[in-house]
Amino acid sequence: MNKNFNQNDITHTEDLISDLKKYLSKYTSEQIFILTDKNCKKLCFPLISEIFNEKENVFTIISKEKYKNIETVTKIWNFLIKKQADRNSLLINLGGGIVTDIGGFAASTFKRGISFINIPTTLLAQIDASVGGKTGINFQGLKNQIGIIKLPEKVFISSIFLKTLDTEEFLSGFGEMIKHALIFDKAHYYELINFINNNFSEKNYQKFNTLIKKSVNIKLHFVKNDLTETGLRKTLNFGHTFGHAIESYFLKKNKTMRHGTAVAYGIICELWLSVKYLDFNKNYFKEISKDLINIFKKVNIPENDFSNIYLLMKHDKKNTNKNIQTVLLKDIGIPEYQYIINKKDVFESLSKLNFLSKEIE
Repeated sequence: MNKNFNQNDITHTEDLISDLKKYLSKYTSEQIFILTDKNCKKLCFPLISEIFNEKENVFTIISKEKYKNIETVTKIWNFLIKKQADRNSLLINLGGGIVTDIGGFAASTFKRGISFINIPTTLLAQIDASVGGKTGINFQGLKNQIGIIKLPEKVFISSIFLKTLDTEEFLSGFGEMIKHALIFDKAHYYELINFINNNFSEKNYQKFNTLIKKSVNIKLHFVKNDLTETGLRKTLNFGHTFGHAIESYFLKKNKTMRHGTAVAYGIICELWLSVKYLDFNKNYFKEISKDLINIFKKVNIPENDFSNIYLLMKHDKKNTNKNIQTVLLKDIGIPEYQYIINKKDVFESLSKLNFLSKEIE
């Protein structure tokens, strides 16, 4: 059974070592296992390694979407069995969204569930993937088709890891922050745009912490009121019906597109439909589209591939009765979820995305 939601389970910290030591004091070193990826083992694990005596209790995976699958989960299970992990063990997921997603799923299903905590090391994981209890893997080229909702025992969010990120990885998380602002808080949207235009080059991540906390709290507003996503939480899928399909489309072509970047393009598509169906302000649409294309760069999806993206959207796990459902906005901060769209809408939106990418300087 899932634990009850508790906002105190998320700790924003500038003294990660001290807070982590305090939390882990209830476990023996033999009970603690760490899941990470190759990059995090090199750049992030050394920042906390002094806490751990059992260095061999670290398991490393390849953190790429094509490896976010059942084969990788099996390797994690085999590692835990080999190390004689039991139901009193703890799995620490140290990494980005792929690590927290797949680690949470592996822990939740191993011996019918062992405890896990998340230490997200990317901006995307800090404000989205590690918060809210969604775990899972990709299946047959479709994102997050297999999984469960299981809350971590604890999430530690620290800016010390943000210094390890390249610009593309940082912006991937920033795309999700923009989504949070648009579904909830107009003023926060302009705070984010001001930061990216005027403060981003300084790499002042301590200053950025206030914005991270706001973004996390927006997500928590939706999660705590609808943990199992039967209604309100679906609002968090804004930008994702198109975004997941665009991300999967590029993955199938062996081209890399970061999740938050795909969501940003998805936001443009879904805002266009918001203009069409909910009378979303056209000036806001033009302004936001320009902001997003300037931040995430131009994109072009060949028109003869629109049908491929449409087919991917037909497999979206949020659909019901074979209808494609998306989230649209009446205004910034006023979302409407479960809005049904059709093939014509998909093609029109992708055409608009291509047009804006060419038009905006």
